[in-house]
Amino acid sequence: MKYFILSILFISSLYSYNQEDLEKYLATKSCEECDLSMANLSNKDLKNSNLVGANLTGVNFENSDLLKSNLWGTTLENANLNNTNLRASNLQASILINVQCNNTILKGANLSNASLENLKCENLSLWATKFLDTSFDNVDFSNAGAAYSIFDSVDFTDLKIDGAIFWNAKIYNSTLTKSKCKYLEKEEAELYDSVCE
Repeated sequence: MKYFILSILFISSLYSYNQEDLEKYLATKSCEECDLSMANLSNKDLKNSNLVGANLTGVNFENSDLLKSNLWGTTLENANLNNTNLRASNLQASILINVQCNNTILKGANLSNASLENLKCENLSLWATKFLDTSFDNVDFSNAGAAYSIFDSVDFTDLKIDGAIFWNAKIYNSTLTKSKCKYLEKEEAELYDSVCE
């Protein structure tokens, strides 16, 4: 029994944050390449954070403000971003898998070269968000607000956009189904050098 408990404690330690990293981040809002996995950072003012390359697996950011934060190259697998403000934040080259993202604000954020997988977001704000070479695998942006957003070199095949607002969005060099092309044209998005298959 003793060995079983020790094994559980060891395994759980492999998937939890580094206490020194957490204390550093809370004190300075800066912690590059830190391990904050599974940390509870909900309901906090975290504006202008620097978390470049940080491990944010399982982090709870619910109801937190990360306005103008730098999350370049972060891992956000199984993170909770419900009601999180990421407006004008840098999420380039980040990994978002199985993320909770209801009422998330990504207005003006940069998700270029990011990987998004298994996401279903309700009431998502993508106004003027930038997607360059972003990969989408089983991602649902239905009913999102994506006016003025920019998609460049994106494959829309695994991206659901039913009911989303794409007014004045710019779609460059991307691959879409004919039905999605028609939908985007109806939404008054502008398509440039994109393929409608």
